[in-house]
Amino acid sequence: MPYVRLSELLQRKPIDMPRLVRERVKKMGVDEIRRRIGGVLKGLDDVLLDVLSGMMIGRPVVLVGPVGLGKTTLAEAVAETLALGDPPYIEVACHSHMTAVDLTGDIDIAVALQAGLDHPLSYIPGPLVMAHGTVLIMDELNRLNPYAQAALLQAIQEHYVYIRGYRIRTDFVLIGTANPSEYEGVYELSEALADRLKFVEVKMPDRELLKSILLWKAREALGDLEVDIPSKLAEILSKFAHEAKKAGYPQSVRSLSYALADASALAWAQRREVELRDLKRSLVNNLPFDSETKEALLKIFDRAANE
Repeated sequence: MPYVRLSELLQRKPIDMPRLVRERVKKMGVDEIRRRIGGVLKGLDDVLLDVLSGMMIGRPVVLVGPVGLGKTTLAEAVAETLALGDPPYIEVACHSHMTAVDLTGDIDIAVALQAGLDHPLSYIPGPLVMAHGTVLIMDELNRLNPYAQAALLQAIQEHYVYIRGYRIRTDFVLIGTANPSEYEGVYELSEALADRLKFVEVKMPDRELLKSILLWKAREALGDLEVDIPSKLAEILSKFAHEAKKAGYPQSVRSLSYALADASALAWAQRREVELRDLKRSLVNNLPFDSETKEALLKIFDRAANE
């Protein structure tokens, strides 16, 4: 957003965002939207429909699931495809130290005293204000502390933010992502905020679909390297991922696909075909776990490879 004067922000008119979404979906057609999203992510058709239905009725949507399943990528792809505003979305990486002011913005008293309250630099808007008329993506939303949650709740509920007594209109479509509650560094969402959100679960794909996704993403990562990736290795990885999840070690699809690509690049650099030992080596290097957990996971991997 270019620098704007506070007086301009105070004159904002309401924008019917659900209506904009409905008009855009009707114009493009659901099948076309699914086709475009499918070019970025596979296996999330049902999740996409849940996101669109929430957006069309003005319900903020939060995608919930383990890391590496494409939640943020899906949110960005939906926003870019619908292109409700310019830019198509404002994105916030949420964290526990984020304050309400980080979300709303604030008046710089020093500038205001010297240049006047309506100077373009007197008020620097936060993402809740910048997202007016477009999509607001809040990545890892449940890392927000209760104070920041309260600021978000006010914007969702009242369509206004309050800056030192000034009331600024803000209408946006919210798509958030959230990690499972057992992850470190997450907060429980307040009852009032949770009541206003639609939670959509993003699950690990079934084994056959996961296999195709891993091959697809690995080939994408390899770019113009001419490497033949054995489908058997992707099948082993897919089996490993599901067995690891059963054992209480959910895996990131992102890390798994990079492990497959890494193994293939390693073999290419040595001018030979990729082998199981390459995949095991790359898996170790791409697993963000402690040594004890890695040892347990490698036992699961060995079982998956030998079945």
